[in-house]
Amino acid sequence: MQIHFIEKENLMTREDKNTQNWETGFWAVSKEIADSLIGGDIYLHKAQDKPSYFGGLITSYKVKNRGIHEGRIIFQFTATTGHKGIKTGKTGWGMEKKIVK
Repeated sequence: MQIHFIEKENLMTREDKNTQNWETGFWAVSKEIADSLIGGDIYLHKAQDKPSYFGGLITSYKVKNRGIHEGRIIFQFTATTGHKGIKTGKTGWGMEKKIVK
């Protein structure tokens, strides 16, 4: 399973400088969808018609507990170069995300 997001704000953090483990958030995705994405792919795009500029293999997620993004999903993933430059079709986008099963 794959998820593509429009990510314009660069809300990504590297968990450890010695690894390619990253976090990105804060996404309006249900816990059920987030569960199904573990082991799948995440792709970050600047626009729907642009290829991905970053992404990787989803390893886990967490839910933001408080603040402005309370209840939103933060995905944890291992970045790979193979997740850059990927385009997806125009159909299926909604709320700045696209899920591909």
